[in-house]
Amino acid sequence: MEDGTDAHLRRVAALAGLGEDRVTLPGHSHVILGERRFHYVAWGAPDAPPILFLHGGNQSARTWDVVCLALSRRFHCIALDQRGHGESEWSYEFDYTPEAHAGDVERLVEHLGWQKFVIVGMSMGCLNAMQYAATRTKTMAGFVAVDAGPYIERAGGAEIIDFVQENRTHRTIDEFVDAAVRFNPRRKPELLRHSLRHTVRRMADGSFAWRADRRHEVKLEDIERWLESARDFLPRITCPTLVVKGAESKVFSTEGMLRFARELPDGRSVVIPDAGHTVQGDNPKALIAALEAFLATLPLGQGSMP
Repeated sequence: MEDGTDAHLRRVAALAGLGEDRVTLPGHSHVILGERRFHYVAWGAPDAPPILFLHGGNQSARTWDVVCLALSRRFHCIALDQRGHGESEWSYEFDYTPEAHAGDVERLVEHLGWQKFVIVGMSMGCLNAMQYAATRTKTMAGFVAVDAGPYIERAGGAEIIDFVQENRTHRTIDEFVDAAVRFNPRRKPELLRHSLRHTVRRMADGSFAWRADRRHEVKLEDIERWLESARDFLPRITCPTLVVKGAESKVFSTEGMLRFARELPDGRSVVIPDAGHTVQGDNPKALIAALEAFLATLPLGQGSMP
């Protein structure tokens, strides 16, 4: 069944424990930002309170489908394919720093005409959102940091990098699904297949490879150096911030979560049960409940209003 059909999305919602009546089809847009083409997925009414979703490394905007399905009745949800990922253009200068990503977000927000909005960022998307929130805090109504922050566990991060490197190509999508389930047994294979349709591409020889730009090696040492410097700007993230941890995550410890929240001017924290690092895929229903509770505490206006 086609990935974008109403029936398929109802199936995905049902697998995640959501009612079928919540299903709506998203819109798709391509836009030029800073001389680079970006793709994003839009859910909900454009005049509803806006939320920007940023995915993790080697993922795509579609990792947020279930979450956006649930929130789109009351919020305008934009899930961005960040540079080098999904259907967005690769960086010809190999610039995938949080600063470059934050610049992309700034240009997207200007394009959308948003005055105040919430960012939900997971893993790599969390780091990019941290950079944006620290330097453009006046535009932020709230920030949700999902299983990442300035204090992460090196061993857990290394496991993910190794998994991506060891599974650069497979002959079929089924082989990608099998490898991903072995790496993360919490995931339902059909939900994984839905996500992987947007994170792998078919090559000329019929095999499948990651869509993300893998021409450069991701080095954990570079991430750790940036995180050390990022700790200094935490006091500048003044908007209400929810720090989310997957209970079984190997990347983000309870101590790291609490320390991150404690060093923010308005930090809160929550642990999502039955979830590892990829919280939105492992237990989307519990994450949605946590997001709804947090969003209910924010004074949110419409997307185009100051």
